[in-house]
Amino acid sequence: MTPGSIWCVTDGLAGHRSQLRGLSEALQRRCHATVVWLSPDSTPPEAPPWLILAAGRRTHWRALRLRCQYGGRLVVLMRPSLPRRLFDLCILPDHDGVPEGPRTWLTCGPLNPVAAQTTLATHAGLILLGGPSRHHSWSPEDLEQQLRQLRQALPGVRWTAGTSRRTPEATLGILATLEDSRFRVMPAQAAPPGWLLSQFQQCGIIWVTEDSAAMVYEALSSGASVGVLKVPRRHDSRVSRGLDALVEAGRLSTLPQLKANRDMPASGPPLQEADRIAARLIDHFA
Repeated sequence: MTPGSIWCVTDGLAGHRSQLRGLSEALQRRCHATVVWLSPDSTPPEAPPWLILAAGRRTHWRALRLRCQYGGRLVVLMRPSLPRRLFDLCILPDHDGVPEGPRTWLTCGPLNPVAAQTTLATHAGLILLGGPSRHHSWSPEDLEQQLRQLRQALPGVRWTAGTSRRTPEATLGILATLEDSRFRVMPAQAAPPGWLLSQFQQCGIIWVTEDSAAMVYEALSSGASVGVLKVPRRHDSRVSRGLDALVEAGRLSTLPQLKANRDMPASGPPLQEADRIAARLIDHFA
C-alpha cells in the first residue's frame, strides 16, 4: 500500500516527543506522509492511519484502542510495559538488552530529530550539562575541574555551556565564575525554542555530562566530535554501560584521552538511526 497518514501518540514528555519527531520527520522525508499529533485528550481524524507511533508507557493502551478502532500498524518506541506481541513492531535502544527479532528492531540509542551536518565549526564548542538523577549523583567541584581542564586542552575553542532544568544552583554559580569572552552560558530557562537544535547544526565539538545519555546520542547524530564528562554514578545501569561501549569503540572521547592526544578525534560517521529505521519501516509495511 502507499504510505498515508502517521499518527504520533504522545504523553507530552519532551524526550518521548523528540523520539516521535525524529522518526515521523524521517518518514515524511521519504514518503511525504501527513503527520497527526495526538495528545491524551485529542480526537483523531476520520481517515484511518497508515502507521500509529507511540512513545511512553502512558500512551500504549490508547494506541492499542486506536488501532482496534481505526486500523493501521502500531509501532512503539522504547521498551513497552505490556507484552511486545501486542504491537506490530517495537523499536528499542540496543542498551535495553533485548535481542532483535521479527517484531523487535534495535537502534543505537534513542531516536532523535538531529540531522547530520556537512559543515560544522571546529572552533565552536558546546557543553551540555544535566544534573543529579536516579542513576547519577552530582559533584559541582569535580565538574568545575573538568571544565577548566577542557578549556586548557582546547584553547582555540569558543564554548557555549547549556544547562538543563536538573542543573543545581551551585553549578550555575560555578559557571558564572568561568564566563568570559570565550565561554558563555545559556541557562535552560533562558534558551529560546529551537536553541539546542541550532547548536547541533553549528558546533563541531560537543561535550555532554554522562547523565544526559539522550543528548549524547543527539550529539553523535550531528556529526560533531563528541566527548563525555564524568559524573558520579550511583550504580551501573544499561544506559551507562552503553556509553562505556561507545568510549571503547572510539565513538566518544574522555578528558584523559583528550589530554593525552591534545586533540579531539572524529566520532566516526554520524548516527542517523531515525533515517535508517524510516527506510526500513517503509520497506516493511508499505
